[in-house]
Amino acid sequence: MSTIKDVAQMAGVSISTVSKYINGGNVRGKNLDAIRHAIETLDYRVNPFARSLKSQKHPTVGVLLPDISAPFFGALLTALDKVLRENGYHTLISCYDANHGMERDNLRFLISHGIDGLIYVPEDISAEEYHELTATYNVPTVQVDRVIPGVDTDAVLVDNSEAVYNAVSSLAQKGHQKIAIISGPKSVFSAKERQIGYLRALTDHDILYNDDYFVSGENTFATGYQGCEALLNLAEPPTAIITTNYNITLGMITLLQERGLHFPTDIDAVGFDCVEVCTMMKPPLPVIYQPEAQLGQVAATYLMERLDGYSGEPRQTRFPCTFVSLP
Repeated sequence: MSTIKDVAQMAGVSISTVSKYINGGNVRGKNLDAIRHAIETLDYRVNPFARSLKSQKHPTVGVLLPDISAPFFGALLTALDKVLRENGYHTLISCYDANHGMERDNLRFLISHGIDGLIYVPEDISAEEYHELTATYNVPTVQVDRVIPGVDTDAVLVDNSEAVYNAVSSLAQKGHQKIAIISGPKSVFSAKERQIGYLRALTDHDILYNDDYFVSGENTFATGYQGCEALLNLAEPPTAIITTNYNITLGMITLLQERGLHFPTDIDAVGFDCVEVCTMMKPPLPVIYQPEAQLGQVAATYLMERLDGYSGEPRQTRFPCTFVSLP
């Protein structure tokens, strides 16, 4: 017996679009013809019992992200959840704690448990793995903050490279030639883009690259703390440091305060995402700020449009970051 999934696959539309048609909703002409043809070809019949069970299920969007404790993800989640709820959808949240196996398992769990759509912050999964896990479900997906190369879905990002480029340029314009970076993993899309911005700024300001000044690790407090410690213990330590993540920034600030070093007299620095912390310091620490609310709102809006029948080419939107450079 054919299922609604079979109809959706043959028609080339989402399950939610077929469901909307079956329940008398508005479906666009092109999709309408495809759905009718698939239903007729497959001799699909609605199961009244299954339909009654479905009617008791709340429309649900899965949200898969690395870490709910980070303020960036908390603000992102708050913004997108507001849009989803205004459209009648509940949110099913899953975190994978930067663990590759857990990321795969949680993606499989969400996709296979009847979610209508997915908002996904990927980290360490390949396009092949993604397609293997999602191929049979046809769930509309929006990637946020990062993308998986080779996975063509709607995506909402920030201009990571330009943000770090501008920050490093500001340090170079102050006369710094020994500028270090403490960054997230090279395998993470956003971290890689920020590293590219750092390298591009060095090149454009004729600053010789020093491998000792390039520190990369997990997006954790420990990376910022230990990375900063390693940099200060060099025979020729940097005169300025830029970080690329909230937790890394906190680690760097903690180590510098333990050493009794002050900004910008003893060492110069630029933080990332820690706007509240950085602006409360005496003197304030310059910081790169991401528009979390806009990212969440646009991601949720794109997903709602897909669930409402939009079938255009995948869209990618990038927002600029704000470089808060305080005296």
